[in-house]
Amino acid sequence: MKKNVSILLIVSCILIVFSLILFAEEVKFTFQNEPDGFRGLKWGDPPTEDMVCFGKSLCFQSTYERKGDKLGIGSATLDEIWYKFNYYSCQFYEAGSHFFGADNYDILKVIFKGRFGEPTKTYEKYGSYTLQWIGKKTEIRLSYNPKQCEGFIVFKSMKIHPETPEDNKQKEVEKAEEDF
Repeated sequence: MKKNVSILLIVSCILIVFSLILFAEEVKFTFQNEPDGFRGLKWGDPPTEDMVCFGKSLCFQSTYERKGDKLGIGSATLDEIWYKFNYYSCQFYEAGSHFFGADNYDILKVIFKGRFGEPTKTYEKYGSYTLQWIGKKTEIRLSYNPKQCEGFIVFKSMKIHPETPEDNKQKEVEKAEEDF
């Protein structure tokens, strides 16, 4: 009888520890106020009527700008804002911006930490400092290179990824049908 109780206690402890580990992993990939898109566009949406395509690239993405987009977040000034959509499905999967100056970086850092909490990850690579928030729906990166006095913001879907020709073989074959 005592042996059964000891085994039950050990199994219960193992299950509790395993549950805590899973919970810790789940918490690691969340952050407060996690968005499911950017500026009213949800991940997977098609381009809106107020958007202008300024390029379809060899990376099988279409990049758009929005007419009249506010080029700022709080007091920080942004140089440009772009929205990326998949070439074939036209699904929104990434938004980004370019900015200049340490002042803008410092303001954005305060705003992002205030809105999203402490970053999930921070690192320095190639002279740039990056703060990264990784969630279930969205990854956010705020990067700044002090030597070049420029930085980037990227909001990226965790579920919708850039398409490749390999993903759309049949469409590529059909497009080339009359070329022979």
